[in-house]
Amino acid sequence: MAPPHSQAEIQRPVANFSPSLWGDQFIKHGSAAQAAQKHSNAVEVCKKEVLDMMAASENNLVEAMNLIDTLERLGISYHFENEIEDKLHHFFNLNTDYSDAESYDLYTVALHFRLFRQHGHRLSSRTWIDEKGKFQESLKNDGKGLLSLYEASYLRTRGETILDDALEFATATLKSIAPHLESPLSKQVVHALIQPLHYGNPRIEARNFISVYEEYQHKNESLLRFAKLDYNLLQMLHKEELDEVSRWNIEEMDKLPEYVRPFYKALLELYEQFEEELAKEGRSYAAHYAIESLKELVRSYHVEAKWFIQGYLPPFEEYLKNALITCTYCYHTTTALLGDESATKEDFEWLSEKPKMLVAGLLICRVIDDIATYEVEKERGQSATGIESYMRDNGATIEEAVAKFFEIATEAWKDINEECMRPSPYSRDVLMRILNLERIIDVTYKGNEDGYTQPEKVLKPHIVALFVDPVETQTT
Repeated sequence: MAPPHSQAEIQRPVANFSPSLWGDQFIKHGSAAQAAQKHSNAVEVCKKEVLDMMAASENNLVEAMNLIDTLERLGISYHFENEIEDKLHHFFNLNTDYSDAESYDLYTVALHFRLFRQHGHRLSSRTWIDEKGKFQESLKNDGKGLLSLYEASYLRTRGETILDDALEFATATLKSIAPHLESPLSKQVVHALIQPLHYGNPRIEARNFISVYEEYQHKNESLLRFAKLDYNLLQMLHKEELDEVSRWNIEEMDKLPEYVRPFYKALLELYEQFEEELAKEGRSYAAHYAIESLKELVRSYHVEAKWFIQGYLPPFEEYLKNALITCTYCYHTTTALLGDESATKEDFEWLSEKPKMLVAGLLICRVIDDIATYEVEKERGQSATGIESYMRDNGATIEEAVAKFFEIATEAWKDINEECMRPSPYSRDVLMRILNLERIIDVTYKGNEDGYTQPEKVLKPHIVALFVDPVETQTT
């Protein structure tokens, strides 16, 4: 998985966050460099400690997997990508018999299933049912195990009905027992029922887990200190980057509306810089694919504009073909890879052909956006909406249309999970970039809220936590 600071991209302009409001949050201060260096030195010490922990757990499957999970959930696993991949590959090839309930309880089996699948290893999902194909009644008393099962079930692919049932079973049971669980498990359950780990933004989830992990009775103080130091160090780096993009010395462009001029100017300068830098690396082709993707997006916007002016409501298939492009995630995926040196020309060509993985991501983005923005778009007179088109074509009610759109998103997530399985001819970095963009959608439109148009409720708390407020620690 890519380093966390590549996850922190804001995918498109947020309507209500003016530069004047946020720009002063990211101004450099004289002591910032010294603080960053202090954190960096401390992080290096912590990294050595973790390597020792990994070496000590080398022959203990359960201990090693618990350590890997903790590293990932605390947001510090990116320092050990190669070591983790090697360990998981080794453990997966052991073909462990998880049917031994005395050695492997529900929590452990579900955790291992999730970790293996997160890294593309296809572990069987038949472990949690009895000989009759039913979930054991005794599982209902295991809150920790049910939470682990719940999180694991989100890694399901098409046709895995056992995991479909597992999600339904775990969700219903966790909702009923959540009020009776002790903290911090109760906090984890409440949070997970709102935001499943697999669908969550890794940095946001790391920030949440740091606060939860502090309450663990048997927490590892060294890992907790490491996580806090690293989180704050990355936040410092993010602030430096945001300081650069928050500068708005924009020359007048009389032919454009005022609100478009800064974007247009910045975009032109950005691609000029990209082409110059990428040419030095022999990767100028990357800029070409990004520009072509932008052209495709503009053409599709033009189609939408004509539909709006004409008051035309296209058939759903016609709408969706165009709307998969105007959701912008095809453009964002391509552009996000400009700075990734591992992204080859073949990767860019693969994306330009709209592969299954990308189309699944575009579907999720489109239908979840359509659900959340339907009422607003209807109020402002926009006739060519996905919900309206689907209702007309299928004689459906709005409730039926919304249910169908959620079904489309759910099945698309299963396709993404499938495409991330090994072996794969495609770059894992590219696959993870698509996956992480979809996680942004799940977070931004949480609870059917349009976080892009109205960011105060949904996005602002995350932005403050990620880029403004450091984690409290006595070691800074």
